[in-house]
Amino acid sequence: MLNRRQHQQLAQRLYQAYISHAALTPLSDEFPELETADSYAIQALLVAYIAAARGNTAEGFKLGFTSAAMREQMNVAEPNYGFLLPGSTAGVQVAFNDFIHPRVEPEIAVITGTELSGNVSLEGVAAATQYLCAAIEIVDSRFQDYRFKAVDNVADNSSAAGYSLGSKIHLDEIKHPEQLGCRLLKNGELIAKGVGSDAMGGPLQAVQWLTHKLSESGQSLPAGSIVLTGGLSHAELAEPGDLFRVEFSESLGKLELAFT
Repeated sequence: MLNRRQHQQLAQRLYQAYISHAALTPLSDEFPELETADSYAIQALLVAYIAAARGNTAEGFKLGFTSAAMREQMNVAEPNYGFLLPGSTAGVQVAFNDFIHPRVEPEIAVITGTELSGNVSLEGVAAATQYLCAAIEIVDSRFQDYRFKAVDNVADNSSAAGYSLGSKIHLDEIKHPEQLGCRLLKNGELIAKGVGSDAMGGPLQAVQWLTHKLSESGQSLPAGSIVLTGGLSHAELAEPGDLFRVEFSESLGKLELAFT
């Protein structure tokens, strides 16, 4: 376990990489003793630095490596979580130069209506969920060549970089969120398919996992939280000029994001 001063130094290192768009070598290269508890401590400091600089607080949570496809792609054994950073909401266009090496994931976002805490049941999550949205997440590791271990990724706020949401759909309009089909298109070409159950069995199951995970450190999931419940396919590398389109079945709708 690292000490508080080391946590602060590594969080500052990641913060500088975040604002300068300059990639680092993985923290675990220099600190092979880095543990998951260290990583979440570093993450908390990193998020606090960014929030203070932008004069706002985190907007919600994002889950990482919730699908087998993503864990296999990045050789990570278990899911993790990070925070949706202030000012990271994307419109229909984003500037490619605001990132290092961005990738795109199609996701289902959950917006809570009431607070969730403790060992909540799946029925409790459903009762607390107000909306579902189609979502596109931009992930952008602050490590060179997208090379990292799980502990590096957690410290790096689970590669959070940006996100875009579609229309808010009341949960009661979608009977089986885990059965929602998803298609990801890049410049008009279908490149991936997924289904809601690919991320932890479904979006409500993912929120249940997050609530349980937060409770381990005495935290809760606040009312009004946006939760990106995890990629439903592999993460697709973006290049300048790329146009991504996510299409969901039922009423969850469609969403586009262009890199200018």
